[in-house]
Amino acid sequence: MKLLIVGSLAYDSISTEINKVENTLGGSAVYAGISAAGHMQRMYNQSRKEIGLVGVIGNDFLDSDLKNLEKKGLDISGIKKEEGLTFRWSGSYSGDMSQAITHSTELNVFETFSPIVPDSLKSPEITFCANMHPLIQSSVLDQSVPKKFAAVDSMNLWINNTPKELSNILRRVKMAILNSDEVMMLAKSENLVQAGNLIRSGEALVGGKDSGKGPDILVIKKGGEGVLALFEDSIIELPAYPTSKLIDPTGCGDSFAGALLAHLSNSSEKFPTKNELYKSLIHANVTASFTIEEMGVNRINSLNDEEYKKRFNEYLELI
Repeated sequence: MKLLIVGSLAYDSISTEINKVENTLGGSAVYAGISAAGHMQRMYNQSRKEIGLVGVIGNDFLDSDLKNLEKKGLDISGIKKEEGLTFRWSGSYSGDMSQAITHSTELNVFETFSPIVPDSLKSPEITFCANMHPLIQSSVLDQSVPKKFAAVDSMNLWINNTPKELSNILRRVKMAILNSDEVMMLAKSENLVQAGNLIRSGEALVGGKDSGKGPDILVIKKGGEGVLALFEDSIIELPAYPTSKLIDPTGCGDSFAGALLAHLSNSSEKFPTKNELYKSLIHANVTASFTIEEMGVNRINSLNDEEYKKRFNEYLELI
């Protein structure tokens, strides 16, 4: 098993100035999983279940959606069905679509989600805890022993409401994947590089440096401006792919993470080199550029090798 992804499976209702969709498949584990599986298939040129998902769904989750995830090459043995309804989110975007406006969040079965990692998924190359309560992420890290490293995502809700628990998580992982606003909020600094290094050193975390350092690698998502990664004494900065089809940014960060970690999970090194991280970030940026072009997961779900390779090569020329 190359990559374990633990996160939400959901149905989203999304509206933008261009389009709208009701009850479409979504959730952090879904976006990251479909993205990662696509890259695994491109690397191996065959469907191999090298990506495992752990999450919870309700009775209303469609069998066709489960079959689609399995058809993509995902191991769904860690997805548990509970009595009740699946997590549902409703939101909208306007203007430059950099921020979602949440209209409703119905946690449903996700409210009492207690992840159980199957034995077959406990020793992946990389474990990824998508955006969830830090205590749930901690439970995943207690159950999983990755051969390479663990990575986490988070959000401003946990920065504001559970700073101690989040700090504990950030000290347990080798990689954190956050957006620029979250990094500056957590470190209380508007200088992005300074803020990132304060997190990496542990100074910005609860307890400060005396309680231990933060993640060795901090990947900072900057939306339409690209990505900034802080790694040892190095800085990697890459632009976003300049697509004109800005339809729906939902899940872009999760598909970015899925692509990034899929490639790093295939590294021959236990910990990525700067060059490996650089190459993997390129794939992550290119994948995110596809995600935004249609509503929900539709674009990455239908993405084929030929169009991916074409854009990948265009991006290489760009940078």
